[in-house]
Amino acid sequence: MKPNELHENLIATPDEINRLWQHGLHEERLFHDRLNYFSVLEMGFLTICGILYNKESALGLFLPLTAVALVFTLLWLAIQMRHWRYCLHVNNRIKELVPEYRRTVLAFDGPRHSNGLSISEPLAMGVPLLFAMTWVAFLVWIFVRPIAGEPVQQFPSVERVLLIAVVSVLVWIMVKLRRIEQRLRQVSDR
Repeated sequence: MKPNELHENLIATPDEINRLWQHGLHEERLFHDRLNYFSVLEMGFLTICGILYNKESALGLFLPLTAVALVFTLLWLAIQMRHWRYCLHVNNRIKELVPEYRRTVLAFDGPRHSNGLSISEPLAMGVPLLFAMTWVAFLVWIFVRPIAGEPVQQFPSVERVLLIAVVSVLVWIMVKLRRIEQRLRQVSDR
C-alpha cells in the first residue's frame, strides 16, 4: 500500500486536522520567506554588478560573477518549484479534510483557481525567471559590448567564442544530468 492510499483510508481527528492546518501555514510561510531571502540576495548580486561595472568592466571579472548569479537563480527556481508543488499537495490535503476551507476557496476564486494559492504561483516561478532573464541579458551584454580601449571588432574575439562554447557544454551537461536524475527517480519509484 502506497503512503497516499494509507492517508485516503483514514478519517482525521480534530487534532490531526489542526496539525495539518498548522503544517500548511508553516509551509506557506517558508515559501514566502524563501522568496524574500533569495530576492534580497539577487538584489545584492545586481548591486555588486552595477557598482563594479562602473569601476571595472573586465570580462574576466563579470563572467564568473554573472555565471554564479545565474546558477544561483536557477537553483532558486528549482527550489521554489519543488516547494510550490509540496504546498499544493498540503493545500489539497487540507481541502480534503476541511470542507469549510474547500467551500471558502471555491466561493472566492471559483473553479478556475481552486487551489487557494493562486497568487503564489506567479511569485514562485515569475520572480526567479525575471532575475534569470536579467542575468542572461547581462551575460549577453558582456559578450557583445565593446571593450574599453580596444578597437570595435565586427566578429567576436577568440576568447569570447571559447567562453560561449564552454558555457554551452556546461548547459548541455546540466541538461543530461537532469535527465539521468529523472530516470533514476523513476527507477527508484518502481
